[in-house]
Amino acid sequence: MKDPFSPREVYVASSFMAPVGRYNGKEREALSFLEMAEKAGEVFSGSRLRRSDIGAVVVGCQNPVAFSGVDNTAAKIAGVLGISGAKSVLIDTASSSGASALEYAYLQIASGRCDHVLAIGIQKMSDVSTTQATRIVAGVIDRDEAEYGLTMPACGALVARSLIERLKLSDEEWTAFSALLTQRAHRFAARNPDAHLNFEIPLDEYFRQIVNGKNYRYWWPLRYHDFCPMSDGVAAVLLSATPHDVLVAGVGSATDIPTIADRPYFHSFPATVRAAAEAYAMAGIKQITDFAGKIHVNMHDPFNGFGPINMVDLGFVSKRRIVRGLLDDELTGEQGAFPTNVTGGLKGRGHPLGATGMIQIVENHRLITGGRFELGLAHSIGGPINNNVVTLLERTRHYRDRTRSSISPWGLPPLGKMKPKQVNVGELFLGEGEVEGLFVSATTRFDYKSGAPEAIVIIVSCQLGQSRYNFLFGTSGEHHGQVAQLRSGDRVSLERSGEQILVNRMPVKRFYQRTVDGMLELAGAGWKRLTGNGQSQHRD
Repeated sequence: MKDPFSPREVYVASSFMAPVGRYNGKEREALSFLEMAEKAGEVFSGSRLRRSDIGAVVVGCQNPVAFSGVDNTAAKIAGVLGISGAKSVLIDTASSSGASALEYAYLQIASGRCDHVLAIGIQKMSDVSTTQATRIVAGVIDRDEAEYGLTMPACGALVARSLIERLKLSDEEWTAFSALLTQRAHRFAARNPDAHLNFEIPLDEYFRQIVNGKNYRYWWPLRYHDFCPMSDGVAAVLLSATPHDVLVAGVGSATDIPTIADRPYFHSFPATVRAAAEAYAMAGIKQITDFAGKIHVNMHDPFNGFGPINMVDLGFVSKRRIVRGLLDDELTGEQGAFPTNVTGGLKGRGHPLGATGMIQIVENHRLITGGRFELGLAHSIGGPINNNVVTLLERTRHYRDRTRSSISPWGLPPLGKMKPKQVNVGELFLGEGEVEGLFVSATTRFDYKSGAPEAIVIIVSCQLGQSRYNFLFGTSGEHHGQVAQLRSGDRVSLERSGEQILVNRMPVKRFYQRTVDGMLELAGAGWKRLTGNGQSQHRD
């Protein structure tokens, strides 16, 4: 029998992050992707380690070729940093790439393969317009679902709708809840000079901008202020086998299925629960709530619906407090039991995709070395809520002094199951006549100027053989009134007329087409938008 793997302890020797923003010469200095990467070299100024000590350079970045035209990315970054001879590797797990890079770097040292590793998270989103960025990000979504119009904001809207229905909230109550969450994020971001949106948005301003059209409806029920800005960022962490004041106590990751329609529910993220359980077990932690007053929680909140769910999935808030958890300063405020996202979170600090997970870890390292906390939890979500990572940093002295239990995670939530390959829309219509389905959920995208509904994503459950399967379709915004009346479990009809599919007599429409260069918009208008040369419409 083989001896069980006993990892070496891995320490944080130094960390660095540049302020989050747009390095386009307007908001912040004009820097290219590789010029931003060169900034990561400042991590060595806070450490005794030299560049010649580094055995590997691990870079986390989401699709650097599409965003910035940089291929062979890790090797080029190692080059501009003057680190020769080291191994170099690019990690791309979508928006959790930075966190995954830290995990991979950790394993290089824990396994004994390297003694010192440089981990970097970087993203330059301002090289493209918001419209182009939306198309690039849509590449992480299942091909069919993306072509029917599903985007990451649409995923966020489906999650928010699930919370509304589960908690029996009215549209007005959800808007008030969103206003409070937005106020919270910007209250903390306003105190953070490294945040992208470091200004406050009081409640009256949130509602005032609804009236004047600035805080417009984007995907129902999300508004303009309900999701994170498009940002640039770079952060770096030096990991070492040599003892330092902070170590990596635990790291866990888990992957759910890539399709949204096939998820059994949207009110919890099983990959987060599993990643957290793995990280807690590695750190020898039975109850994360035992560290009240000692831990900072840095969780992935790109949309208002995600934050409350994360706090339950990570084990800090009970399901019955899901609405109040983040709004209770005694629980999650700066001086609360579990201070959460006190740097502004993704919504306030910004979300430079592949850099965000590393930025969270750097922020936690700063908070620990600054003396405020003993532990820092970083939680990062990649892809369509399916490639999730949880990282625990801890003050070395605290780690040594506490009792660590031997734990095996159990009772973990099941992951979703994708439809078998033979189960597809074509199979639904092999018989004659209409197919009966049940309405599951939907969300509508609105034009930010006119407020007119533009596109709808709708999920329908259908019986096929002995099982039920969910299918995601797109339809044009003119049917918003009809779709808005549907409630979960309502009966709907599907039928085929030639090549056209109808859902409750609404023609199904593909809004995008996947191409070699990304996603081309088929519906919506204009040669500029079709060719990707149009200017940004949202959050520029």
